[in-house]
Amino acid sequence: MRQRSPYSGAIRHIRANWPGYLLVYAGIVLALLLLGVSVQEGWLSFIPFSLALMLLLSYFLVASVWAAHRLYDQAGLRPYHVLFDMGQLKATDTFVYIDLGVRDFALQLSRRLTSGKIYVVDVYNPQWTLSASLKRYRSRQPHPPSDPRLVWQNGRFDLLPLPDKSVSTVILHRVVSEFWQEGDQMALLQEVHRILTPNGRVLLAERVRSQANWLVMGPSAFTLRPADDWRAILQKAGFIVVKEADLQGLIHCFRADKPTPAQARQLSLNLPI
Repeated sequence: MRQRSPYSGAIRHIRANWPGYLLVYAGIVLALLLLGVSVQEGWLSFIPFSLALMLLLSYFLVASVWAAHRLYDQAGLRPYHVLFDMGQLKATDTFVYIDLGVRDFALQLSRRLTSGKIYVVDVYNPQWTLSASLKRYRSRQPHPPSDPRLVWQNGRFDLLPLPDKSVSTVILHRVVSEFWQEGDQMALLQEVHRILTPNGRVLLAERVRSQANWLVMGPSAFTLRPADDWRAILQKAGFIVVKEADLQGLIHCFRADKPTPAQARQLSLNLPI
């Protein structure tokens, strides 16, 4: 079997987001050309501008590649493993992994199981998730492998193919934010709430608006939600946030439990649990 590159995750991310990387690279080249012409022609006022533009774009290119390495490579942060540990899952457990056809992270988690099983539910639909990079990423995915620890299913964000109160753990790794409407995000979390048993847990990881992501993403970090917003959304969907983990400011992990009927009554009356 061919050994995977330690940077394969970052490489796949860059390929899926190639228009953005190409645009930044083209900007660096143009800034360098402008700098050369300015020096040659004696346009002194353009030299600081072109130099600053080149350095700024170079910084964001390097920072973006570094963030991709930390988020997607095996030597990086591995937030899906952090979620596994936050949920106190064991090698014999069965749980649900909501996916958008990326598959890589579910495959990595399956290697931690022995007799356990992951139900991987693909809820991707181009009408709900408009990201062009996600579409390109999906097109490069191989056929799902045959593995007794993995069950591959298709579903919808508003109708997961599982009965009420049938599972104890659901993992959502950078899935909810891909739905562009807040109502769709809430519908997905309410479906997760429906299939969870009382005291079941949802484990969620999302990039958040933080200082680290401002430094890596620049103005585009404004499109990210702050961690407080994710906390409020989980609570609005009926969950109790019990644990959080910040991974170098790049991604934030939550564990939120579904309350028992008695706890739900206390919450409705604003009583302490």
